[in-house]
Amino acid sequence: MQTNDSDLPLVSVVIPSYNAAATLPATLESVLAQTYPRIEVIVVDDGSTDATSEVLARYASRVRTIRQANGGLAAARNAGCTAASGSFIALLDADDLCEPERIGTQVMFMAARPDVVLSGADFSTFDDSGTLAARFARRYYSRLAKAPHGPASFFRETAQVDVARWMPGPPAGSVPVTVHAGNVYRDMVLGSFIHPPTVMFARTLLAAVGLFDETIRNCCDWEWLVRAARAGKFAFIDRPLLRYRLSPSQMSGARHKPQLYADILDNLRRFARNDPQVSRWGGRAYERALGNACIDLAGALVASDRLKALALLGEAARHGTIDRRSPRYLAKALMPRGLVQRIEGRRRAAVGA
Repeated sequence: MQTNDSDLPLVSVVIPSYNAAATLPATLESVLAQTYPRIEVIVVDDGSTDATSEVLARYASRVRTIRQANGGLAAARNAGCTAASGSFIALLDADDLCEPERIGTQVMFMAARPDVVLSGADFSTFDDSGTLAARFARRYYSRLAKAPHGPASFFRETAQVDVARWMPGPPAGSVPVTVHAGNVYRDMVLGSFIHPPTVMFARTLLAAVGLFDETIRNCCDWEWLVRAARAGKFAFIDRPLLRYRLSPSQMSGARHKPQLYADILDNLRRFARNDPQVSRWGGRAYERALGNACIDLAGALVASDRLKALALLGEAARHGTIDRRSPRYLAKALMPRGLVQRIEGRRRAAVGA
Protein backbone atom coordinates (compact mmCIF):
# COMPACT_ATOMS: atom_id res chain seq x y z
CA MET A 1 0.00 0.00 0.00
CA GLN A 2 1.39 3.41 -0.94
CA THR A 3 1.98 5.73 2.01
CA ASN A 4 1.04 9.38 1.63
CA ASP A 5 3.64 11.92 2.70
CA SER A 6 1.16 13.33 5.21
CA ASP A 7 1.10 9.96 6.99
CA LEU A 8 4.83 10.09 7.70
CA PRO A 9 6.13 11.44 11.03
CA LEU A 10 7.40 15.02 10.99
CA VAL A 11 11.12 15.31 11.77
CA SER A 12 12.61 18.51 13.22
CA VAL A 13 16.27 19.07 12.30
CA VAL A 14 17.93 21.31 14.90
CA ILE A 15 21.10 23.16 13.86
CA PRO A 16 22.97 25.39 16.34
CA SER A 17 24.99 28.01 14.49
CA TYR A 18 27.65 30.37 15.75
CA ASN A 19 29.65 32.34 13.15
CA ALA A 20 29.08 29.59 10.60
CA ALA A 21 28.29 31.73 7.55
CA ALA A 22 30.99 30.00 5.49
CA THR A 23 29.67 26.46 6.02
CA LEU A 24 25.98 26.87 6.83
CA PRO A 25 24.71 27.11 3.22
CA ALA A 26 26.12 23.68 2.31
CA THR A 27 24.72 22.21 5.53
CA LEU A 28 21.25 23.59 4.84
CA GLU A 29 21.32 22.41 1.23
CA SER A 30 22.15 18.89 2.42
CA VAL A 31 19.10 18.92 4.71
CA LEU A 32 16.79 20.40 2.10
CA ALA A 33 17.94 17.69 -0.33
CA GLN A 34 16.78 14.87 1.95
CA THR A 35 14.68 12.24 0.23
CA TYR A 36 12.41 12.10 3.29
CA PRO A 37 9.63 14.61 2.62
CA ARG A 38 8.39 15.73 6.06
CA ILE A 39 11.10 17.87 7.64
CA GLU A 40 11.16 21.18 9.47
CA VAL A 41 14.55 22.87 9.70
CA ILE A 42 15.32 24.98 12.77
CA VAL A 43 18.54 27.00 12.92
CA VAL A 44 19.46 28.64 16.22
CA ASP A 45 21.70 31.64 15.57
CA ASP A 46 23.61 31.70 18.84
CA GLY A 47 24.73 35.34 18.82
CA SER A 48 26.74 35.19 15.59
CA THR A 49 28.78 38.25 14.63
CA ASP A 50 29.56 37.22 11.05
CA ALA A 51 27.21 37.01 8.05
CA THR A 52 25.10 34.17 9.46
CA SER A 53 21.98 36.37 9.54
CA GLU A 54 22.41 37.20 5.84
CA VAL A 55 22.76 33.51 5.00
CA LEU A 56 19.61 32.66 6.94
CA ALA A 57 17.70 35.47 5.23
CA ARG A 58 18.23 33.68 1.91
CA TYR A 59 16.57 30.57 3.35
CA ALA A 60 13.76 32.35 5.17
CA SER A 61 11.00 30.57 3.24
CA ARG A 62 12.35 27.09 4.01
CA VAL A 63 14.14 27.41 7.35
CA ARG A 64 12.90 28.60 10.73
CA THR A 65 15.40 30.81 12.51
CA ILE A 66 15.71 31.45 16.24
CA ARG A 67 18.08 34.24 17.26
CA GLN A 68 19.48 34.54 20.77
CA ALA A 69 22.43 35.97 22.66
CA ASN A 70 25.47 33.72 22.64
CA GLY A 71 24.95 31.00 25.22
CA GLY A 72 26.95 28.07 23.91
CA LEU A 73 26.13 24.75 22.30
CA ALA A 74 23.81 23.39 24.99
CA ALA A 75 21.72 26.59 25.13
CA ALA A 76 21.40 26.64 21.34
CA ARG A 77 20.42 22.97 21.19
CA ASN A 78 17.87 23.53 23.96
CA ALA A 79 16.28 26.46 22.15
CA GLY A 80 15.93 24.42 18.97
CA CYS A 81 14.63 21.30 20.69
CA THR A 82 12.10 23.31 22.70
CA ALA A 83 10.77 24.90 19.51
CA ALA A 84 10.62 21.62 17.59
CA SER A 85 7.20 20.29 16.65
CA GLY A 86 8.25 17.01 15.01
CA SER A 87 7.65 13.56 16.46
CA PHE A 88 11.40 13.04 16.03
CA ILE A 89 14.31 15.47 16.46
CA ALA A 90 17.52 15.13 14.47
CA LEU A 91 20.67 16.92 15.63
CA LEU A 92 23.09 18.47 13.15
CA ASP A 93 26.03 20.86 13.36
CA ALA A 94 26.34 23.90 11.11
CA ASP A 95 29.43 22.64 9.29
CA ASP A 96 28.45 19.01 8.59
CA LEU A 97 26.55 17.51 5.66
CA CYS A 98 23.76 14.94 5.68
CA GLU A 99 23.68 12.12 3.17
CA PRO A 100 20.38 12.29 1.22
CA GLU A 101 18.97 9.16 2.86
CA ARG A 102 19.91 10.09 6.45
CA ILE A 103 16.54 11.22 7.82
CA GLY A 104 14.52 8.59 5.99
CA THR A 105 16.75 5.76 7.18
CA GLN A 106 16.65 6.79 10.83
CA VAL A 107 12.97 7.61 11.07
CA MET A 108 11.99 4.42 9.23
CA PHE A 109 13.80 2.28 11.79
CA MET A 110 12.74 4.25 14.85
CA ALA A 111 9.08 4.46 13.83
CA ALA A 112 9.04 0.67 13.63
CA ARG A 113 10.83 0.27 16.97
CA PRO A 114 9.17 2.42 19.65
CA ASP A 115 11.42 0.78 22.26
CA VAL A 116 14.39 2.54 20.62
CA VAL A 117 14.48 6.11 21.95
CA LEU A 118 17.56 7.28 20.04
CA SER A 119 19.63 6.33 17.01
CA GLY A 120 23.06 7.31 15.75
CA ALA A 121 25.07 6.27 12.73
CA ASP A 122 28.49 5.90 11.23
CA PHE A 123 29.92 8.91 9.39
CA SER A 124 32.58 9.86 6.86
CA THR A 125 34.91 12.83 7.21
CA PHE A 126 36.20 15.56 4.92
CA ASP A 127 38.01 18.87 4.86
CA ASP A 128 38.60 21.53 2.22
CA SER A 129 40.77 19.10 0.23
CA GLY A 130 38.01 16.49 -0.07
CA THR A 131 37.02 13.19 1.54
CA LEU A 132 39.48 11.94 4.16
CA ALA A 133 37.81 8.71 5.29
CA ALA A 134 34.72 6.87 4.06
CA ARG A 135 34.07 5.59 7.60
CA PHE A 136 35.35 7.51 10.59
CA ALA A 137 33.40 6.45 13.69
CA ARG A 138 35.89 3.76 14.75
CA ARG A 139 38.81 6.15 14.35
CA TYR A 140 37.10 9.08 16.07
CA TYR A 141 35.84 7.18 19.13
CA SER A 142 38.44 5.18 21.03
CA ARG A 143 35.66 3.04 22.54
CA LEU A 144 34.79 1.79 19.04
CA ALA A 145 38.42 1.44 17.99
CA LYS A 146 39.24 -0.78 20.98
CA ALA A 147 36.02 -2.83 20.87
CA PRO A 148 36.63 -6.27 19.33
CA HIS A 149 33.55 -6.06 17.10
CA GLY A 150 33.19 -2.32 16.69
CA PRO A 151 29.65 -1.00 17.32
CA ALA A 152 28.27 -4.53 17.61
CA SER A 153 30.27 -4.94 20.84
CA PHE A 154 27.87 -2.62 22.69
CA PHE A 155 24.50 -3.88 21.41
CA ARG A 156 22.77 -7.23 21.89
CA GLU A 157 20.37 -7.00 18.95
CA THR A 158 21.08 -6.86 15.22
CA ALA A 159 18.59 -6.12 12.46
CA GLN A 160 18.63 -5.47 8.73
CA VAL A 161 16.72 -2.59 7.14
CA ASP A 162 16.25 -1.90 3.44
CA VAL A 163 16.87 1.80 2.77
CA ALA A 164 16.30 1.65 -0.99
CA ARG A 165 13.20 3.82 -0.64
CA TRP A 166 15.26 6.72 0.69
CA MET A 167 18.16 6.48 -1.76
CA PRO A 168 18.38 9.15 -4.46
CA GLY A 169 17.07 7.64 -7.64
CA PRO A 170 15.92 5.32 -6.14
CA PRO A 171 18.25 2.40 -7.00
CA ALA A 172 16.97 -0.81 -8.50
CA GLY A 173 16.72 -3.57 -5.89
CA SER A 174 17.25 -3.49 -2.16
CA VAL A 175 19.89 -1.63 -0.14
CA PRO A 176 20.30 -3.62 3.09
CA VAL A 177 21.84 -1.88 6.10
CA THR A 178 22.78 -3.42 9.45
CA VAL A 179 21.38 -1.80 12.58
CA HIS A 180 22.58 -2.65 16.10
CA ALA A 181 20.21 -1.98 19.01
CA GLY A 182 20.08 -2.46 22.75
CA ASN A 183 20.56 -1.00 26.22
CA VAL A 184 23.93 0.78 26.34
CA TYR A 185 23.74 2.84 29.54
CA ARG A 186 26.59 1.14 31.36
CA ASP A 187 28.84 1.31 28.32
CA MET A 188 27.95 4.94 27.60
CA VAL A 189 28.96 5.97 31.13
CA LEU A 190 32.54 4.83 30.41
CA GLY A 191 32.81 6.85 27.20
CA SER A 192 30.66 7.91 24.30
CA PHE A 193 30.54 6.13 20.95
CA ILE A 194 27.52 7.91 19.43
CA HIS A 195 28.33 10.97 17.30
CA PRO A 196 25.96 13.83 18.26
CA PRO A 197 25.45 15.24 14.73
CA THR A 198 24.15 11.81 13.65
CA VAL A 199 21.61 11.56 16.49
CA MET A 200 17.85 11.30 16.05
CA PHE A 201 15.55 10.80 19.02
CA ALA A 202 11.86 10.71 19.84
CA ARG A 203 10.73 14.14 21.03
CA THR A 204 9.02 12.47 24.01
CA LEU A 205 12.50 11.64 25.31
CA LEU A 206 12.95 15.27 26.38
CA ALA A 207 10.10 14.94 28.87
CA ALA A 208 11.76 11.86 30.33
CA VAL A 209 15.36 13.06 30.64
CA GLY A 210 15.29 16.85 30.26
CA LEU A 211 17.32 19.20 28.10
CA PHE A 212 21.08 19.59 27.66
CA ASP A 213 22.99 20.87 30.70
CA GLU A 214 23.97 24.46 29.89
CA THR A 215 26.66 24.52 32.57
CA ILE A 216 28.76 22.01 30.57
CA ARG A 217 30.71 23.89 27.93
CA ASN A 218 32.12 21.14 25.75
CA CYS A 219 30.81 17.66 26.61
CA CYS A 220 27.14 18.46 27.13
CA ASP A 221 26.27 15.90 24.44
CA TRP A 222 27.86 12.96 26.25
CA GLU A 223 26.26 13.87 29.57
CA TRP A 224 22.83 14.07 27.89
CA LEU A 225 23.37 10.79 26.03
CA VAL A 226 24.09 9.03 29.33
CA ARG A 227 20.81 10.33 30.75
CA ALA A 228 19.00 9.28 27.58
CA ALA A 229 20.54 5.80 27.68
CA ARG A 230 18.93 5.20 31.08
CA ALA A 231 15.51 5.83 29.50
CA GLY A 232 15.53 3.23 26.71
CA LYS A 233 17.37 1.45 23.95
CA PHE A 234 19.78 3.07 21.51
CA ALA A 235 20.46 2.02 17.92
CA PHE A 236 23.55 2.37 15.74
CA ILE A 237 22.99 2.36 11.97
CA ASP A 238 26.08 0.85 10.39
CA ARG A 239 26.11 3.13 7.38
CA PRO A 240 27.70 6.60 7.01
CA LEU A 241 24.74 8.98 7.09
CA LEU A 242 26.76 12.15 7.76
CA ARG A 243 29.81 13.84 6.30
CA TYR A 244 31.74 15.29 9.22
CA ARG A 245 33.88 18.33 8.51
CA LEU A 246 37.33 18.45 10.12
CA SER A 247 38.69 21.92 10.93
CA PRO A 248 41.02 23.43 13.56
CA SER A 249 38.25 25.63 15.00
CA GLN A 250 35.78 22.89 15.91
CA MET A 251 35.10 22.05 19.55
CA SER A 252 37.20 18.88 19.34
CA GLY A 253 40.15 20.87 17.97
CA ALA A 254 43.49 21.29 19.76
CA ARG A 255 42.78 24.70 21.30
CA HIS A 256 39.71 23.33 23.07
CA LYS A 257 41.50 20.32 24.58
CA PRO A 258 41.85 21.66 28.17
CA GLN A 259 38.11 22.37 28.42
CA LEU A 260 37.27 19.10 26.69
CA TYR A 261 39.34 17.03 29.12
CA ALA A 262 38.02 19.00 32.11
CA ASP A 263 34.45 18.29 31.00
CA ILE A 264 35.20 14.59 30.52
CA LEU A 265 36.54 14.31 34.07
CA ASP A 266 33.65 16.34 35.48
CA ASN A 267 31.14 14.15 33.63
CA LEU A 268 32.66 10.94 34.98
CA ARG A 269 32.38 12.28 38.50
CA ARG A 270 28.83 13.52 37.82
CA PHE A 271 27.72 10.09 36.59
CA ALA A 272 28.72 8.52 39.90
CA ARG A 273 26.90 11.24 41.85
CA ASN A 274 23.74 10.73 39.78
CA ASP A 275 23.93 6.94 40.02
CA PRO A 276 25.64 5.70 43.22
CA GLN A 277 25.88 2.22 41.68
CA VAL A 278 28.30 3.35 38.93
CA SER A 279 31.43 2.76 40.99
CA ARG A 280 30.18 -0.71 41.90
CA TRP A 281 29.26 -2.09 38.49
CA GLY A 282 31.81 0.07 36.69
CA GLY A 283 34.57 -1.40 38.81
CA ARG A 284 38.07 -1.23 37.41
CA ALA A 285 36.84 0.06 34.04
CA TYR A 286 35.32 3.13 35.71
CA GLU A 287 38.44 3.72 37.81
CA ARG A 288 40.59 3.46 34.67
CA ALA A 289 38.36 5.96 32.86
CA LEU A 290 38.77 8.41 35.76
CA GLY A 291 42.54 7.89 35.80
CA ASN A 292 42.90 8.38 32.05
CA ALA A 293 40.81 11.55 32.20
CA CYS A 294 43.09 12.89 34.94
CA ILE A 295 46.20 12.17 32.86
CA ASP A 296 44.67 13.74 29.75
CA LEU A 297 43.84 16.92 31.64
CA ALA A 298 47.25 16.98 33.34
CA GLY A 299 48.92 16.90 29.92
CA ALA A 300 46.76 19.75 28.68
CA LEU A 301 47.49 21.90 31.76
CA VAL A 302 51.13 21.10 32.54
CA ALA A 303 52.44 24.12 30.62
CA SER A 304 50.04 26.58 32.24
CA ASP A 305 49.17 25.21 35.69
CA ARG A 306 51.86 22.91 37.10
CA LEU A 307 50.29 22.51 40.53
CA LYS A 308 46.98 21.44 39.02
CA ALA A 309 48.79 19.01 36.68
CA LEU A 310 50.67 17.46 39.61
CA ALA A 311 47.44 17.08 41.58
CA LEU A 312 45.79 15.36 38.62
CA LEU A 313 48.69 12.95 38.18
CA GLY A 314 48.39 12.09 41.86
CA GLU A 315 44.66 11.50 41.49
CA ALA A 316 45.29 9.26 38.48
CA ALA A 317 47.72 7.20 40.56
CA ARG A 318 45.10 6.86 43.31
CA HIS A 319 42.75 5.46 40.68
CA GLY A 320 45.47 2.92 39.82
CA THR A 321 46.33 4.50 36.46
CA ILE A 322 49.90 5.23 35.47
CA ASP A 323 50.86 5.00 31.81
CA ARG A 324 53.74 6.03 29.57
CA ARG A 325 52.57 9.65 29.58
CA SER A 326 52.69 9.98 33.35
CA PRO A 327 56.50 10.23 33.75
CA ARG A 328 56.71 12.71 30.88
CA TYR A 329 54.07 15.01 32.32
CA LEU A 330 55.58 14.67 35.79
CA ALA A 331 58.99 15.68 34.45
CA LYS A 332 57.49 18.72 32.71
CA ALA A 333 55.75 19.78 35.89
CA LEU A 334 58.95 19.54 37.96
CA MET A 335 61.57 20.82 35.48
CA PRO A 336 62.57 24.50 35.34
CA ARG A 337 60.31 26.22 32.80
CA GLY A 338 63.22 27.40 30.68
CA LEU A 339 64.54 23.85 30.29
CA VAL A 340 61.10 22.59 29.26
CA GLN A 341 60.84 25.32 26.64
CA ARG A 342 64.25 24.42 25.19
CA ILE A 343 63.36 20.72 25.03
CA GLU A 344 60.05 21.47 23.35
CA GLY A 345 61.78 23.79 20.90
CA ARG A 346 64.25 21.10 19.92
CA ARG A 347 61.46 18.56 19.56
CA ARG A 348 59.48 20.85 17.25
CA ALA A 349 62.60 21.59 15.21
CA ALA A 350 63.31 17.88 14.83
CA VAL A 351 59.76 17.18 13.71
CA GLY A 352 59.89 20.02 11.19
CA ALA A 353 63.30 18.98 9.82
